[in-house]
Amino acid sequence: MSNFAFLKAEWPDLHEAAGQAEALAFQDARAACCYARHTLELAVHWLYKHDSALKLPYQEHLSALIHEPTFKKTVGDAMFAKARVLKELWQLGG
Repeated sequence: MSNFAFLKAEWPDLHEAAGQAEALAFQDARAACCYARHTLELAVHWLYKHDSALKLPYQEHLSALIHEPTFKKTVGDAMFAKARVLKELWQLGG
């Protein structure tokens, strides 16, 4: 049973990407990191599309999106830190 089964009905794209990251976590860490970052990108873009309180930053790449003050305020410190770690891990191994 996947930790991400709850996503399947409402967010099938997120479910697929998160499931791939989960499935590859012990087999291929680099590929798992790629899928985890892809999942993060899908989720962040979904949030910007559906939450009018979020202001688009000067550029629409992942780093700018997650560091935008309205995003950081909305998701909170813990989630922001996790998003930043995913982004940085990909840069180290990509």
